Amino acid sequence: MNIVRLFFIFTLVLFLPHLGYSDELSDLKAQMQELKGSYETKIKELESKIDALSQAQEKQAVKTAENEKKIADSKINVDYVGRRHAPVGNGGLVVSQSSGFGNVSLGGYADLQYFDFNNGKSAFEQQRWVISVGAQPMERLRFNGEFELEDGGPNGGKDDGEASVEQAYMDYLISDLVNIRAGALLVPFGRYNLVHDSDIQELTDRPIVDRQIIPTTWTEAGAGVHGKINPVIGNYDKLEAGYELYVVNGLDTGFSDTGLRSARGSLKMDNNQNKAVIGRLNVSPFLGQEVGLSGYFGKYDTVGNDITGTALDWLSNLGPVKWSGEYAYFGVEQPNDGTEVPNFLQGGYTRLTYDFWFKELNNTFLGRSFENPKFALIGQVDWAAIADDSDADQGNNIEHRYTIGLNYRPVENFVWKLEYQWNHTKNETIERGNSHGIVTSVAMGF
Repeated sequence: MNIVRLFFIFTLVLFLPHLGYSDELSDLKAQMQELKGSYETKIKELESKIDALSQAQEKQAVKTAENEKKIADSKINVDYVGRRHAPVGNGGLVVSQSSGFGNVSLGGYADLQYFDFNNGKSAFEQQRWVISVGAQPMERLRFNGEFELEDGGPNGGKDDGEASVEQAYMDYLISDLVNIRAGALLVPFGRYNLVHDSDIQELTDRPIVDRQIIPTTWTEAGAGVHGKINPVIGNYDKLEAGYELYVVNGLDTGFSDTGLRSARGSLKMDNNQNKAVIGRLNVSPFLGQEVGLSGYFGKYDTVGNDITGTALDWLSNLGPVKWSGEYAYFGVEQPNDGTEVPNFLQGGYTRLTYDFWFKELNNTFLGRSFENPKFALIGQVDWAAIADDSDADQGNNIEHRYTIGLNYRPVENFVWKLEYQWNHTKNETIERGNSHGIVTSVAMGF
């Protein structure tokens, strides 16, 4: 309506001068000026309102973006990355924030064994179920833990099982070279104790040396440092070295001339208040090649007698062939009160593994849907020798074992093992005695 009115007034302005209506023309001009001023004011008001709305929209957009970022930052991601591929810990399931920290890994492994020996001993044994938990709440803070139920736990079946902490330690990371670790630690004495999981190992039974000389699983309460270095020598940059060095409660008087297993220290107290020092240095000159040297020194009783150990381990990957082994020795200071203990314990093993696969099996149940299935042939020789602790006329206790085995792995962390053992003991039995027979098992990590 206002537009029609303006058009009418504009028409009059054009024609009225010719008609002689001067007074009316002046009035119309005045009305036009008044309307112009009114519309300019309204336009400015509208422009102000538009500016205010634009600013409000911008503020709302910023607030919405901030809220979306908060939601994204607090979002929890759950992903299965595979056994031992988590940022920390051995579990394959990772629960994480999009920020990259606050990661928690979950997993573990389990096994079932069957043995049948000529001495009449045969049984199924659900030996281990281990639960793994790792965490990285901040960039430089980590936790790694494993809890084991062995043979059904203390309240399972015939109450002959165990429940124990295998490891539960915290890391305060400083640099590649020096980091602080404290808690229940896997003792770095030899390589086997650090990688003893059933789904990783090629044979069902642990070597004699890693049962009775190095009492795997060997866990101690303590603290210390660890780190690694990758020095460059000229154009050679393949060398890698790492170390672990801890102060722990240490071994006690529980050992005998059949082994050290009962001498493993308590996670609660120290029998003699004298701490032991233990460490391992590993050097890798090339990928897939590693040599480790370990040392142990501590007092085992309340009167200050020492027990000292050294160990050498090696791993060499040569294509489908892998050669690994370990040697350990403990020397024991004799008490002055007439108590007789073995003055040395030693043992070792060497193992050859050959990986292979037949492509004709790819479309069978053994290969179908699996990315990299494989078989492995294993041959192992191990032995232990422990000084006699009381009846010197009988002599040292010595045990040898020869094992051949065949493995099938559809994937890296699932394995079926079949092996045959020959055992021979001189004097007291250390592990299997004079027996031979079949051992088979299945193990799975997750």
